[in-house]
Amino acid sequence: MNNPDWYQKTNDAQRRDAFESLHKYFKEAQWRYDGKDSTIDIGCGTGDVLMDIVYPCLPKNFQKLVCSDINLKMVNFAKQQYQHVEKLQFEVLDIGTREMLPDNLQHQFDHVVSFYALMWVQDQRQVLENIFNLLRPTSGDCLLVFLASHPIYEAYRMTRAISKWSKYMYDVDTILMPYQDVEQPAEQYADLMSQVGFSKFEVELQQKLYTYENFEIFRANMKAVNPFINRIPMALHEEYIDDLMLMLLKHMNLRAEDMDFKAKFSVPYRLIVAFGRKS
Repeated sequence: MNNPDWYQKTNDAQRRDAFESLHKYFKEAQWRYDGKDSTIDIGCGTGDVLMDIVYPCLPKNFQKLVCSDINLKMVNFAKQQYQHVEKLQFEVLDIGTREMLPDNLQHQFDHVVSFYALMWVQDQRQVLENIFNLLRPTSGDCLLVFLASHPIYEAYRMTRAISKWSKYMYDVDTILMPYQDVEQPAEQYADLMSQVGFSKFEVELQQKLYTYENFEIFRANMKAVNPFINRIPMALHEEYIDDLMLMLLKHMNLRAEDMDFKAKFSVPYRLIVAFGRKS
């Protein structure tokens, strides 16, 4: 996601799932008696989900809110949009790092949230260990929402097999979501949470469906989050996305010639929603 403007205009599905998940687990969070909670968002992207959905739920006298992402462009975009917000901080953070977390982040938070970011990291145990270490030494909780599987990832595999795109998509297998081919990802993720040390947790695998107003909106969303497009010459971007969309339709057993591209377009996917407490 190297184009914040694209992403912010096309992330309606992500916003819906973040809203539903947060409001389901809001009452389960360990809120401080004094209201001085500290919260960090992992993979904040453009910051709109954090500010529009999470921020209004925080106590009025919260202590600190951190907007973090591995992508400097996203962090800078969020900073430009929201730097006027009191007690809001911005950090570039790789949540999959195997090195020590920065001192200003380790054991500093009462709450960790993450929406549609963790599926980009292959080593999920390392991610959970780092999240565990972001939380206070003896307390805190996390709400983690990310894709388990999505048809677009199968389309990536199929598009890589097309010779003109294969050189740009050589690392598809390292980009694929770690649970794309796993039948029972919730059970595996719950086991990892237990191993890492979360004392109370709940992991759901949700079968979801999002209906876009039309196929072009879906296409724009997939372009905004495509991890390969910046390797491809700009003059070939539209051709590449067209081929990717054809592969997606093929995977979904749909034919382009039968499609009404102005009609609503529904996409099924699986979502992991995990809530865990540290105590």
